[in-house]
Amino acid sequence: MHIFVDESGTFTQSGELNSWCIVAAYVVPEHRRRHIEGLMKKVNLLNKGAETKLKHFSEDQYIWFLRELVKLDGLAFAVAVDVGLHRREQVEIHRDMQATKVIEHQNKMIHESGRRAVLDLSKQIQSLPAQLYTQLVCQVVLFQQIIASSTLYFVQRHPSALANFRWQLDQKAQVPTQYEDAFYKILPALLQTSSFNDPMISLKEADYSHFSKYIYQPDQIPSYLKDTYGIEINSGIDIGKIIRENFRLVNSADTPGIQVADLLASGIRRLLRNGFEKKDQIAHLIGANFVQSINNETPVKLISLDQSASTDNEVARVLNIMGRSAKPMVA
Repeated sequence: MHIFVDESGTFTQSGELNSWCIVAAYVVPEHRRRHIEGLMKKVNLLNKGAETKLKHFSEDQYIWFLRELVKLDGLAFAVAVDVGLHRREQVEIHRDMQATKVIEHQNKMIHESGRRAVLDLSKQIQSLPAQLYTQLVCQVVLFQQIIASSTLYFVQRHPSALANFRWQLDQKAQVPTQYEDAFYKILPALLQTSSFNDPMISLKEADYSHFSKYIYQPDQIPSYLKDTYGIEINSGIDIGKIIRENFRLVNSADTPGIQVADLLASGIRRLLRNGFEKKDQIAHLIGANFVQSINNETPVKLISLDQSASTDNEVARVLNIMGRSAKPMVA
């Protein structure tokens, strides 16, 4: 499967509520990749062949795009954060606690190389500015959702899609930025740690043969989990391999799937900020590209690193529309 990831918003602390920032992804099986390319060729004709952003669409054109997207076999995922609830000092405390957590068991590690690796990881996390740390947390949650839900969804419909995970993220500069470099190094470790508390759901009798190379065999399970942390693991998924086997930063202008992710991220952001006149119709069509949440949550995952608050009534209403429109998880 191909996974395209982009974001909308700066993730910088704001003094106003409903200051939403979004990370979004579009996941499509290999046999639909050319259909995505064909759709975006049509879309870009609206902008004389150049990459088309949400600002280039009328609402009716955006509705047409979403309808065409629904016809494909792809899945949308998104995580949203209201940075109006964030205070810089609290985000920094959250960041520093995470950095400390990484090295919590450092003295139990047998090998010096391992101790150095977790220390470097901790320093990378602690060096991130508050807005980039916020974006990091959103992206980690997004990747968790993608791995758990897309695997469960496609194993029932297109099992061969599980043979490869081809990650493509919008590159912000000619060479990877400090954040992009840190993100690539930090992500697998954070995902692997999270998987201990929230293991991936699998479906009995489903065909996981295409996914088998990512599943630890009994003699492959890392011994350090038991030796260092006392965690007994009888089976598991090699998250690092899923992420690192095929992970690329790409130019959005040359990558139709990234353009789809961008249009979804910016559309969701505008929807949550009450920026559409035909918001109910757009909420329905965006939601129809999502899949039902495993835990019966809203299709767009809402998170905060600081204060919590009741969701704005209008935001809650459009999220409910999206949820009712989402694709069923069980085939």
